[in-house]
This record gives sequence, C-alpha cells and structure tokens, in this order.
Amino acid sequence: MKQSRIILLLFTILSGTARLYAQDSTENAKLRAWLILQAIPSLNWTVFPSQTNFALEWRATPVLYSFGMTKLDPPWHFLFVNPPERFTGSVELNVSGQIYPSSIGTTHFAWSGQLLGHLPLIEMGEYLGLNFGGAAYRLNDKYSTFAVAGLSTLFGFVHWNTKYSPKDRIWMTSLEFRFF
Repeated sequence: MKQSRIILLLFTILSGTARLYAQDSTENAKLRAWLILQAIPSLNWTVFPSQTNFALEWRATPVLYSFGMTKLDPPWHFLFVNPPERFTGSVELNVSGQIYPSSIGTTHFAWSGQLLGHLPLIEMGEYLGLNFGGAAYRLNDKYSTFAVAGLSTLFGFVHWNTKYSPKDRIWMTSLEFRFF
C-alpha cells in the first residue's frame, strides 16, 4: 500500500512538471541542457601534508552579481549563468561537492562554499580572466578555510584555480569546466 502511494505521488509530480515544461519549451530546453552539463565533473588534485588525492568535483552557482555587462542585462543571476555574465566581471557564491576515489580519513566526500570574484584581463575576459576569493571546505568532518586564485580562459569555459589553507597546509588545484 505504501509503495502505491509513493508511485502515485511521483506520477502526480512528474505530470505536473511535464505540463509546466509543455507551456514553455525554451525554458525546458534550457533546464535540460543545464542538467546535462552539470553532470560533467571538474578535475581536482588535493595535496595534504601526508598524501595526494585526485577528486571529481561538481559545482553550482546559486547567486552571481555581474558588474561587467551592459545595463540591458540584469546584474543578478540565479543558477543559470551565461559565461559572459561571469567573465566580464562578477562576484559569485558557489557550492561544490567532491568525490575522492581513495578515502580521506573516514570518507570519500568533501563539500565547499566559495565566494569568488572574476576580473577580465584580456578582451573583456574572453581570452583571459583573473579569479580570486575565499572558500570554506568540509573535509573529513573538519572545516578548513582556503584562499583561492586562478585564471579563466576560452570564453570563460575553462578555469584553473589553486586553493591554499595555511592553517591545515592543504593545497588544491582544480581544472574546472564552467558551462553555466
């Protein structure tokens, strides 16, 4: 009996969602593309004082304020961020999760929140941009704060960032693919 209620609830939610998407096919396509591209992980190397670990990282940007676009484009963006809104000059809050193939202490997972600034260096950031900011990571049930600095290129799609925690002597280097 309980399973049939769950199935009925899921069917109701999915049918309601399908009706919403049918009304606006462009938003449906945008959401579908965003979901597919979010599945592509970034690559992360973490160097602890005693070991080095590889990780896959997924990132989402709940909030971004763009100050480099024209006044025709709204400055505030939520989840869906077109690359020019980021690389022409912006401040963003993003969250990410990492999966490590080998364990770090007792876990394979880490989480973070980052506040990053993006400044254009060459061709309004299309060719080269500077990334900088701070991050808070939860690694193995312990919180660490990091300074972040890096570069972005290829129209804002590729970011190379280095993060350092002086207190814990942890280095992170990531090759990030930022589609939205």
